[in-house]
Amino acid sequence: MLYDPKWQRRRDPFALQCLIAWLEGQNPLEEYCYSSTGECLLARYFTAQGFNKVIMAAGFFYHWPRPTALYEMTPLPPHFNDIAKGKVRTFGAALARALEACPAT
Repeated sequence: MLYDPKWQRRRDPFALQCLIAWLEGQNPLEEYCYSSTGECLLARYFTAQGFNKVIMAAGFFYHWPRPTALYEMTPLPPHFNDIAKGKVRTFGAALARALEACPAT
């Protein structure tokens, strides 16, 4: 039987653990612009998770689920905006904020 990548279980893009895993793969010294609604940290993250044409706002984001569809507005999970908007705007600093926001297990 041939392998089909759709069989792989996808991570929940709204889980803090998924954001942390993505941040761990970024260059920790790279800076990002928080106010660039299409290229900020969270826009890059949600685009990497498979969302199309992501446009960010403070508590939600717009995306187009299909090329011919109207946009959908999706609320942000708790802490995501706080992680992105910190004073130091590097991926490493955002990772530190995300780890700090992660509940102890």
